[in-house]
Amino acid sequence: MNHPRSTLNRRAFLYAAGTAGVALPFLEGLPERSAFAQSAAKPVFGLFICTANGVVMASGNEPERFWPTAVGPLTTTNMNLSAEERCTGILADHASRLLIVRGTKYPGGITGCGHAQGLVQCLTGRASTGSGNQATSTGPSADTVIANALNPTGVAPLTLYSGMKGGYIDEKLSFSAAGQVRAAEGNPYNVYLRLAGLLDPVSGEPTPEADRIAERRKSVNDLIRDQISSLKSRSELSAADRQRLDLHFTTIRDVEKTMQEMGASCSEAKLNMSALEAINSGNAFRQNGQIEEVAKLHIELVALTFACNANRVATLQIGDGTDATRYTLNGQTVERFHWISHRIASDGSTGSAIPQALEWHIAIDRIRMNTLKHLLDTWAEYQTPSGPLLDNAFAMWTSHVAVGPSHSFSNLPIIIAGSAGGYLKQGQYVDANYTNNGRLLNTLVAATGLTDEQFGSDPGILDAIVP
Repeated sequence: MNHPRSTLNRRAFLYAAGTAGVALPFLEGLPERSAFAQSAAKPVFGLFICTANGVVMASGNEPERFWPTAVGPLTTTNMNLSAEERCTGILADHASRLLIVRGTKYPGGITGCGHAQGLVQCLTGRASTGSGNQATSTGPSADTVIANALNPTGVAPLTLYSGMKGGYIDEKLSFSAAGQVRAAEGNPYNVYLRLAGLLDPVSGEPTPEADRIAERRKSVNDLIRDQISSLKSRSELSAADRQRLDLHFTTIRDVEKTMQEMGASCSEAKLNMSALEAINSGNAFRQNGQIEEVAKLHIELVALTFACNANRVATLQIGDGTDATRYTLNGQTVERFHWISHRIASDGSTGSAIPQALEWHIAIDRIRMNTLKHLLDTWAEYQTPSGPLLDNAFAMWTSHVAVGPSHSFSNLPIIIAGSAGGYLKQGQYVDANYTNNGRLLNTLVAATGLTDEQFGSDPGILDAIVP
């Protein structure tokens, strides 16, 4: 089936080279250069986030600590009232931009541990094939369908990863076709270099400008200060254009500063090099306990990518299938997260009990909700020529299993932020009545404009999430 393709600005980030290529793609206000203006319809962008090990919800003897208290409207007031018990209450400030969906499930069952099978089904909406860590997809994922139709030819989804990668079940979220998993970029600095045109698109190596940044410990903005000043002085720029330039370049500097701080925290005792070089060395982003900070950087970079119309869709896998991240809670580094989710000191089904496992999992869920709040805070401030990013995009947050102890594939935790151009309900907590997640994914694909797609094993629109 053919779909109209948007034409990407020739100077857009993924293909930009040299210092001028860093500055000009940000300027979306000039109609002759605007990737936004080259499409009759306002572009809609989508980010799919899949976390590990489920959440704490009412299951067996365990208490409810995730879902809002009642299906219906979400307001800042009613979410704040439940914030002490329900981790989703942390998102209360953005209640009007949220769609929380209970009652979806994966179409396939569990054989073996289930973690890989859940990851595989998360964005394919189809039962997986194979078992254990050998599970793989029987079709493409939703991000592939969107990218194939709406990205320029050859531009794959932006595929990201946050976590250490333990080697047992690594990336299994984005699939270009049945059985063909797409490699994910774990280093936010590499994502940044590509966006800024500082990685050669053929060799994948940093350009001379990237080397200059590392050598001089300077921001990319410093390398193009004269070009920025010249650009801002152009008479055809409106006040809004100048404001967007300021926002974009401020965002770049903030991202760089955060990367530098992360690099310093993991490299002082070992590498004796600058923070920026530590990030680029491939060490900082894989350090145990950095998973949420890396995810926040990826979230910021996705916002930048969407605001520049450099890609229409992205995925972010946070944690591998048996995520062994050791979080720090109240100053204590606790047991690996996968063991906590099992409530026992084991990756399998038997082991000694971890007395504080439930309490720790509740605390980790709250940390993860704060990461999602960071997305809402960041995206709410980000403007595109078509309006606020959250009005022209969606971000779906979920986990590859519903709950940790049972690995259930039913009642998956689903939070959707943003209205996708008004296509999706907002400010609502709805029940999908145990519908296969393929129908939800098909609705999100349709939200990007592909209303004639029939995606996954359960095609059709999920009426519960559309106005």
